[in-house]
This record gives sequence, structure tokens and C-alpha cells, in this order.
Amino acid sequence: MKNLIALIIVLIVSVNLFAQEDYLIEHVQRGVSLHDEGKYDEAIKEYNAALAIDSTSSIANYELSYTCMSVGKYADAIKYSRRVIEKNEDHQEAAYISMGSSYDLMGDPENAIKVYEEGVLKFPESNLLNYNLAYTLLGQKQYDKAEEAVIKAIIAKPDHGSSHIVLSSIMEGKGERVKSILPLYYFLLIEPTSKRAQSNYSFLVKELYRGVERKGKKNISINLPSSSSNNTPFSAAETFLSMHAATTLLEKNSNNSEMDNFVEMTKGLFKVLGERKKVNTGFWWDFYVTLFSDMERDDHCDAFCYYISQSANTDEVANWLTANTKKLEKLQKWFEN
Repeated sequence: MKNLIALIIVLIVSVNLFAQEDYLIEHVQRGVSLHDEGKYDEAIKEYNAALAIDSTSSIANYELSYTCMSVGKYADAIKYSRRVIEKNEDHQEAAYISMGSSYDLMGDPENAIKVYEEGVLKFPESNLLNYNLAYTLLGQKQYDKAEEAVIKAIIAKPDHGSSHIVLSSIMEGKGERVKSILPLYYFLLIEPTSKRAQSNYSFLVKELYRGVERKGKKNISINLPSSSSNNTPFSAAETFLSMHAATTLLEKNSNNSEMDNFVEMTKGLFKVLGERKKVNTGFWWDFYVTLFSDMERDDHCDAFCYYISQSANTDEVANWLTANTKKLEKLQKWFEN
């Protein structure tokens, strides 16, 4: 009899626990829907109702943290993220991102970096943790550490466009022009028509011509970037860009369109880098240079250049794309293979 009573009690407790878990999940799901609708205060009420059932719930604490961060309640976001991290079960990676972002948004990059670095130790292959770490380090001009972090982010998720933009900004900060250009070529391959494509395309073109200026009908000024004289593996490419940019301003080339010049400079850059790849290895050569130099070798640069130039919104680009669909199809198949 005693055993039967004990069994009944266990069953009742189990049913109650399952029911409570169901209620908790219902509150969290309603909270997520309300958050997505922009009804943040109502979402917070739902999450608090879930926490009234189980104050240690990882999912409820994380979602509450995320919504608090979204409405600028950064101290609360940090508090609820910390609960998730201390419990050390589910939603750890997301909690580190929420906590680090909250510190960063409240003007405390030092603590943000500490949080991201702790998160990266647990999740070394996390694209977003490495990306957020790199982004915050970039803001503090810690370029070397930022470069290391964002390269890990790119390796984890090559099609994350923002990682390539951050890497470009890092290399611009370090004064390395070619290395600031290569990530933008890749970004524009991913997002040729997005809202941020136009500004990044304009910056790419500007960098190709950096230091070159026409000062008269027969006078072209060339100021080589300091990175061209550092005797690095990219020095030859730096010098090539400046010299080739100068030739586009010569009177004999005055009939060339901007796209003509862009295509020729891109081809030349990729070819020079391809030649240097024979004696260099590492991320830059294996990831960017291999792709672009192989593309130049296989004669797909024209299609590539016009494809990534769509945000320029010119008739020349639109007309070329319309008239050369077969070249674009060949480029697509080349990438697929």
C-alpha cells in the first residue's frame, strides 16, 4: 500500500512538472511573437511569467535578456544573460553575444571584449562571437587581435558579409590597401545589390585609385601607399595598382569607360596576386587570392566585375548584364564547381 501511495505521489509530481514546463514554454513562445511584433513591454511580461514558474530557465532568461537589450535596458540584459551563462546549459553562445553586445552598447568595450573572449574559449568556431569580438576590437584600434578574430569568423561562415566588411576596415586601419580591397570583392560577390553594397563598392573603387591624381593635361601625380614599400608579399600588387591607375588617366585612354578601367585593373590585380601565390601561403592566399586568381585564369573576370558592380546603377552595367547572360551562367557554374 505504501509503495502504491508513493507511486501515485511521484506520478502527480511528474504531471505537475510537465504541466509547468508546458506553461513556461507557452509564455516564452508568446513573448517571442510579441518581440517580433515590436511589442517589447508585453514580451517582457510574458518572459517574467515564465520565470515565475522557473527562475533558472535558460530559454526564458536568454529571451528576456535579448528583449531587454533591444529596448536599451542593457544592465538588465547583462543580468539575465549572466544567469544563462552561470547555469551552463542551453543558449550559452547566444547569452555571451547578448551580454557582450549590451556592454558594448552601454559604452563599456573593455568588459564587452572580456565577455566575447570568454565565449570564444567555449565556442571557438562561433561566427558571431568571433565577429562581435573583432568589431569591438576594431573600435578600440586593436587591429592585430581584431584581424585574428574576424578571420576565424570568416572561416566559420564564409558567406557572412559583415565579417568581410569588418576585415576590410581593419586592414584599412593598418594601412594595407590590397588587403582592404580583397574582402570587399568577396562581400560584393555575396551582396551585389544590398543596401550597403553601394557604399562598399564606391570605397572599393576609391581604394583602387588611392594616391593617383591628374594635375594637368600631361601631369599625373602618383603617391604610392606606404604598404607598397614594406617588402611584403603584397607590395608588388600595391605598386601595380598605383601604376595601372595612373595609366587609366592618360590621354590615350580617355575613351575608356569607368567599367573598362575597373575590369582591367581587377584582372591585373588578380593576375599579379596569382603569380605571388606560388611562393606564399596562409589565409589571405588560400581564401581570397586562390579564388580570385583562379577566376582570372579561367577568364571569368568580366562577368565577375559586372556582377559585383550592380549597385553602381549605371546603364553600362545593366546593359552588359542583359547582353551577357551566358557569361554569367558560366560564372555561376564555375563557382558551383
